[in-house]
Amino acid sequence: MIKSLRKRFIAFSVLVISSIIIMIGLFVFAGSPSNLPARRYITTASLATAMVFVGSWLLSKAAIRPIQAAWHKQLDFTADASHELRTPIATIQTNLEVVMDSPAETVESQMKWLKNIEAENKRMARLVEDLLTLSRADTDQQALEIETFMLEEAVSQAIAPFEPAASMKNIALDVRVDKGISFRGDRKRFKQLIVILADNALNYTDSGTITVHVTRSEKELKLTVSDTGHGIEAEHLDKIFDRFYRVAKTRKLHQDGSGLGLAIAKWIVREHGGTLEVTSSPGVGTSFKVLLPVIH
Repeated sequence: MIKSLRKRFIAFSVLVISSIIIMIGLFVFAGSPSNLPARRYITTASLATAMVFVGSWLLSKAAIRPIQAAWHKQLDFTADASHELRTPIATIQTNLEVVMDSPAETVESQMKWLKNIEAENKRMARLVEDLLTLSRADTDQQALEIETFMLEEAVSQAIAPFEPAASMKNIALDVRVDKGISFRGDRKRFKQLIVILADNALNYTDSGTITVHVTRSEKELKLTVSDTGHGIEAEHLDKIFDRFYRVAKTRKLHQDGSGLGLAIAKWIVREHGGTLEVTSSPGVGTSFKVLLPVIH
């Protein structure tokens, strides 16, 4: 498709510009003295046409490059999404076949397989929702709903669901938010940002502490989510925000993840006009720092 588009671009450019050159040349030739050599005009026109072709080829190469990059990115995105959806679909199908092969059994006796189906269905629903979020973000259809909200309340609501899981893993949650401060932004997306970062920390921390600190100055809001988990090697740090990217060993440990969470987190921060940075040391832990401008 890209090659076909480029060929059409070159052909159109050469056709249009060459036609203009020929028309101008014919006009000049017709109004010139009869001693103007026709051969010189033909040579000049041919040279100009060749130059137009070379220029069009170079321009088309530069013009197609971003389209080609976007096209390959879209192909990769589609392939990755298909790969991630294949696993829950296959698991659901397998468990359904087990249940259907025993029609005389009770629902209670088949509960193991039914719960597997339920879990995979929820996983697929989350994946589809994440894909829809990123798709809308790519087409600028995902607008923020700006409002003023209290940070302490928003952070508390986002962290509360993680407390039981953290307790079961003997992980301490250290949550500190400056008292009585507010922020103007998208409450839902801000809570989603904390959920993504906290969930990421909880998944890759076996024991220790997860800290969530939020402070606000006159000019910016600072959110830090740190853990004492596995950590990330330096060669992966610039890739973890890419869609579907997961470090090989963490992919084996946590197969439920889709690799879209941090990509969504980066989008949320970017839409608020902020920055998202990560520092990590293998065996020591990881820290995400978010800086968001304060809107007065």
